[in-house]
Amino acid sequence: MTEKLPSRMVKVMPNRNLPSTLPKLPRAAIAFVAAALLVVNASVLSHAALQDASSNDSSMLSTYVVTIILVLMLVGLVVYKRVRSSREMREFAASKALDRAHRVQVTYREPAPIAPADPGLLDERRSHAFEGAQTWDKPQPVDSEPEAFGAYRIDQEVGKLVLGKPHRMDVFASRAGDDRRAIEASLVKVMDSSDFAEDSRQRARQALEEYGFVARQSALLLMGRDAWERCSAARVLGQIGSQSSLAFLIEALHDPDSVVRNQAVHSLGELKMPAAIGALLDISRRHPDIPASILSETLSACSVESLSFLDTPSSEPAALGGGRPNGDLPAPGSFGSFEELPVGNENAALAETLTRLEDPDESVRAQVVRELASHPVQSSVAALAALAHNDPDSAIRSAAVTGLGSIGHESVFAPVLIALADESREVRAAAARTLSSLHFDRADAYVRVMETADADTLRTVARACITTGIVAQAESRLASEDRHQAYEAFSLFSLLARANETQPIVDVIEQHKDIEVRRCAVRVLNVAAQPDLAPKLRQMVAGEGLPENVRAALLEVLYKLDQDQPVFDLAASDNSSVSLHNSL
Repeated sequence: MTEKLPSRMVKVMPNRNLPSTLPKLPRAAIAFVAAALLVVNASVLSHAALQDASSNDSSMLSTYVVTIILVLMLVGLVVYKRVRSSREMREFAASKALDRAHRVQVTYREPAPIAPADPGLLDERRSHAFEGAQTWDKPQPVDSEPEAFGAYRIDQEVGKLVLGKPHRMDVFASRAGDDRRAIEASLVKVMDSSDFAEDSRQRARQALEEYGFVARQSALLLMGRDAWERCSAARVLGQIGSQSSLAFLIEALHDPDSVVRNQAVHSLGELKMPAAIGALLDISRRHPDIPASILSETLSACSVESLSFLDTPSSEPAALGGGRPNGDLPAPGSFGSFEELPVGNENAALAETLTRLEDPDESVRAQVVRELASHPVQSSVAALAALAHNDPDSAIRSAAVTGLGSIGHESVFAPVLIALADESREVRAAAARTLSSLHFDRADAYVRVMETADADTLRTVARACITTGIVAQAESRLASEDRHQAYEAFSLFSLLARANETQPIVDVIEQHKDIEVRRCAVRVLNVAAQPDLAPKLRQMVAGEGLPENVRAALLEVLYKLDQDQPVFDLAASDNSSVSLHNSL
């Protein structure tokens, strides 16, 4: 049985408007006009013949010529009209044919049932159809204009981000130029504002790094065509304060434009990283035109004002508490054991080197410093410490401090701390670099200074720690949850108490906003105060504004001082543990 496929019937709409009917009216009008002209011409000729019978042959000839011309013109007009009419009919017929082609009416018959096709053939047809679609489909146009969110929306999302709230990631990922500039400006504004806490500024700094703003400014700093663009990039990198921009700012120190170099120096001071000190000293020799005030301020910020390297532990935490991470912190005086350096008196070459310490030639003394740094013995440490503190040339003092760092023993800790307060920025910078490179435990080193240093050295070390800001940085760490930092701060404040430099401790007890820190400062006096402090403590107790628990702790310290009891024995045999806070 033959299967019938559905057929289609095409009916063409008939054309009822024949083109032959259109020009009928114009042709009749033309014929009427022509006949009227002939009649008029004939009447004129007849009238002329009757009136002018006596006319000569020449006048008659002219009349017939005019008549012939008029007839010819009439015939030409009729021919022209017929030709034009036929051409219009052909064009009209062509337009009608085209119109019929567009006005085809399609009628579908009821489709006959179709037997199921072979699945294999069906899959093959689908694959061919899919390939054809892939071949001939045109790609959709892509919107080249990125979406812009606007400054108001960006300020809202930046506010959420710096406060640690959920925020829209697509806003920060916007590629619109205006949005990118608005995001960067808002985040930098948070960095510069004092209304935001440190954690908010840290979130802003992290966002500037994650979303590529630091990388963009770093690239602009090195590849900007205009000096103003490079200077602006250096300024923004300093405002952001990201450590990842250190290498780019150091490279900008060699910029051919002096304004860019000066801005790079200032921005390095904003980073406050000791790693920039070497490059700063080098550039000061290469370019003496750098203002001394800017260079000095930057070196001070990188050396003694920030001291960010003190935030990291100087030794493994496992060494605390006898190798037990969760053990009790040792009391000052139970520091870890270390090996003493050899005296070095038996070395003849070293003895000959020591004889040139006071040579008037600076190059000779510089050579002595290099030779002493290669001998890790007690005599070398003592000689380098004397040079670091007393040599009239700042370059020699700086080299001596660096030599102490190359020895790296705990005995160099005190002279390096004293060098941090040197009047020369070069010496302070060398001391900061040396202190950041020492790997022994600083808490134990403070206790060692209390044990071994004489009164003058102890007082000099204490004053240096106060002057350079180490004490101010350690105040809040007295009550830190980090046991290593708490123990280091406690040891430092104990050194101040033993050196009788107690004014910073008194200021913490009277003014610090954290009551727990104030109680820990009283605890320091409870174990390391000198009897000379009693009048000052009585004045504090009699005053107003002290919390009652702090006042009670001070009364206990006064009672011990009045009884003239031994406050604390820092002998190495005393291994009793003390709690640094929450123990008053």
